[in-house]
Amino acid sequence: MPIPRLQKMAVKLMDNELEATARLIVKNSPCSLEMPAGTGKTHLIAAAVAVVANEGGRSLILTHTNAGVDALRKRLNKFNVKASSYHIDTITGWAFTLIRSYGTIAGIEVSDVPDWSASKQYIESATNVVRTTAIGLVHANSFSCFFVDEYQDCNVRQHTFLSSIADNLEKTIIFGDRLQGIFGFAGETLVDWDCDVFPRFPQLHIPCFPYRWCRTNPQLGQWLLDLRPNLVDGNEIDFSSVKVPGFKWVYSSQTAVTDEAYRIANLDETAVLLDKWAANVATHASRLRGTYSMMEELQGKFMIQALEKLPPENQYELTSWLVIFAKSCAVGLSGIDKTIMTALNNNRPIIQYKRKGIEDVIGGLEELRQAPSYAKLVEVSSSIRNAKDIKIYRWEAWTDTIDAIRNSIISEETPIEELFHIRDRQRKIGRRSSKRIASRTLLVKGLEYDHVIVADMMKMCDPKNLYVALTRASKSITLIGPSPIVQLKNEN
Repeated sequence: MPIPRLQKMAVKLMDNELEATARLIVKNSPCSLEMPAGTGKTHLIAAAVAVVANEGGRSLILTHTNAGVDALRKRLNKFNVKASSYHIDTITGWAFTLIRSYGTIAGIEVSDVPDWSASKQYIESATNVVRTTAIGLVHANSFSCFFVDEYQDCNVRQHTFLSSIADNLEKTIIFGDRLQGIFGFAGETLVDWDCDVFPRFPQLHIPCFPYRWCRTNPQLGQWLLDLRPNLVDGNEIDFSSVKVPGFKWVYSSQTAVTDEAYRIANLDETAVLLDKWAANVATHASRLRGTYSMMEELQGKFMIQALEKLPPENQYELTSWLVIFAKSCAVGLSGIDKTIMTALNNNRPIIQYKRKGIEDVIGGLEELRQAPSYAKLVEVSSSIRNAKDIKIYRWEAWTDTIDAIRNSIISEETPIEELFHIRDRQRKIGRRSSKRIASRTLLVKGLEYDHVIVADMMKMCDPKNLYVALTRASKSITLIGPSPIVQLKNEN
């Protein structure tokens, strides 16, 4: 189909047919829809919720990630859907709410702050809650329609929980895309669409258009749709043959990643630099000297590990801890070398050491050594943050960890407990926005950026990971690798 015609059709769907499509899926519920990335799924969910709201109903909307919750909430606001007309949460978040509200039925006691490492137990206990007649009636009386997004990431345990909710909500609509199923669950079996989903929620087919790209790069969007059938285990793709505006393959070199990242950083647009492992992402962000900020997993594992090593108040080891943490989040601290660290570890003065550009930091650290306290540590952290030659590249980790220590000074909770509160608030209201991000593919699924750079395409041989990485871009894709040819292989 010619691109101009496709673009007109996409705009027509968006402007004139969206409400009709939304009414269609609500009318045909229970049902399931498989929609490729960027084809207006979030838009359609918001429109369907608006249809339900306009008819006086209220919707329950569940998805897997907090990024997904944030994206849906923003789209609902764009549609002017009143917050009272829906409740939106992650699947595990709603399970936690249920067991916290009905602890006796759940047979489990939980604190106000979730422990996401216990998610499996939350889901199992919440399933028992939902299956009771009383709570089934609560769902039925509270909501008239039930939407679940990103269903390809559900394991059988979660599917059982969601199906138990659907038992009391006839109008249930499932959205997903098996090609975006990149989440894995240790020891868990992912839901089988043909065996588990379609028999319970019959598949509904609707036209799919590259909505994400229709105003930015329609040819790129159409290419991504056409690429889908080729993204299967065993296939070989030669990206050197791709002649699409906004797409390019770059040969790997020592400077390829930084060159491409800095090139896009000069544009007043959003960009994400992707790699597979957190350590690789941190390396890229540090080499880019904070130009790209590293995205942290919402559980805050990196920050928790740092706070677990935080010495008690009034211990001189607080100074060494701050230096080690700062070095893991920023560049420009090489002046605090082995000589200074040895002195700090032995509680000896360091003020006599002259290090150009970080004189104030050295002075602050000496003050902290002499009078160690959490309050002083927070104060000295400001001098590190404000130093001209120091560039923080793990802003999210730095800010939340220091804030957790600061909050613990005036509360009766530990820094780790305060961190849980901070991360839980982000879970509910979304992350701080940033124009340039370095991340793993896993953390940006569901998000959109103008430009995507894949730092090492040879690590993206899994069809699903590759597809998710490619479809985050609305304007351009840059793949970096030693060869333009990728041999696709499914990952366990």
